[in-house]
Amino acid sequence: MSPVKFTIACVAMMIAGAISFVPNALCGEVQKAKAPTAAEAAAAVKAPASFAKAYSLWEAKKLDEAIAAFEQAVQEEPQHAPSQQFLARAYYEKKRYADSIRVGKEAAKLDPRNARVWRTLGLAQMASNNLKGAVASFRQAARIEPKEFWNQNNLGFALFQLGQNDEACKALERAVKLDAKNAMTWNTLGAARLRAGNRAGAIEAFKKALELDPTHAKAKANLAAAEALPAGAK
Repeated sequence: MSPVKFTIACVAMMIAGAISFVPNALCGEVQKAKAPTAAEAAAAVKAPASFAKAYSLWEAKKLDEAIAAFEQAVQEEPQHAPSQQFLARAYYEKKRYADSIRVGKEAAKLDPRNARVWRTLGLAQMASNNLKGAVASFRQAARIEPKEFWNQNNLGFALFQLGQNDEACKALERAVKLDAKNAMTWNTLGAARLRAGNRAGAIEAFKKALELDPTHAKAKANLAAAEALPAGAK
């Protein structure tokens, strides 16, 4: 089947409701509760007195109080990178995405080699439907830490949402090499492969997702749709 005919077939099935090209919602990892590493701070900048309190509140998931304390820490020392980083993270967790993006950009200026800063910024941009910005941020995180699963997973998801399916496949294939037991990523990879015209590869990915999680409803629907496509489809 030609790529044009394959695309027409897919579109027709999507209109008919047969294909569920909807991967799982972007999963931003919850960072483990641990103190910021030395690499996360500008070496010459001393942490403001309120930072430790703010971090403890954030760790305890008291987000409103943590935000107020991180804001105070930023006022005390605007050049302290972790204060900006964790304020952006707390804003994101409170769904204050515009604030998270604003502060995240400041954190990235202060600590541009911190992949977690770029991941948080990308998540906030994704939540704000700024797909191009999210791709750029996730790509930067992946450049810094190419062997970190979430960097590749989130980059692949953002590229998929943007319709850059070949690039999405590459990032998601890197992700499953880093963590082959994540059903969500296999499902997204299958959807990206199917959109890219790789029916056999998509079926393989959907089956892998279901092998890992037999209750995965989206993977099950996607597998059925992929198998229903004409046998000649690639």
